[in-house]
Amino acid sequence: MKTTHIGEKRARSSGRTVPLRAVAAVFFLALLGLLLLAACGGGNEGSAATPGGTRTPAATSAATGTRVATSTSAARATQTATAGATRAATATAQASSGEIDPCTLVTKAEAEAVVGESLGEPAVTITEMLAGCLYTTSDLESVNVDVLTYDSADDAKSGFQLAIDINHYPEIEGIGDRAYDSRPIGDITVLKGKYELSIDVSTGEQDEFEVAKDLASKAVERLP
Repeated sequence: MKTTHIGEKRARSSGRTVPLRAVAAVFFLALLGLLLLAACGGGNEGSAATPGGTRTPAATSAATGTRVATSTSAARATQTATAGATRAATATAQASSGEIDPCTLVTKAEAEAVVGESLGEPAVTITEMLAGCLYTTSDLESVNVDVLTYDSADDAKSGFQLAIDINHYPEIEGIGDRAYDSRPIGDITVLKGKYELSIDVSTGEQDEFEVAKDLASKAVERLP
């Protein structure tokens, strides 16, 4: 009886047996090499750059990022503008219904007497803390009134003193609770309670400061 061993093959030329496992291993390695070669070639095609030198996925990502950033910036700008408009509307409502109308502190008639000619409507500025009224001529002569409203009289005192300490403004006696000469930035600043009143006169005349002091003396008495 002839016995055949599975997994062996007799070679005719040498008479030696060659294991089938070895043949299978060689075939497997050759097949693996072909697969790797094909994979490398396919990868190069997939990652090829466009004629402009920019890879398409990167360009797409950059474009998407730009659109997102632009949209975000636009949204933030809209939110900022809306918030600003809301604050301005709130401040205007408070000024119209409540405390300070800066143009009543120095009237149009008083400003006209200072500049020596008729004036149009003043420019009014209302913010959360500041109320301003500017009378001006076509030649840029002007009378400006600003009122800063603090939360309390103590806060107003602290702010007033801080300005003196930093800028070394000389104090002026006899107007409001306290007052100082704010030149050359303005003319005169007066403290009364929680309010800080500033008056600036610009006419080109030598007595501008004295005129501003006189207006400030009248205006501070009109504060609440």
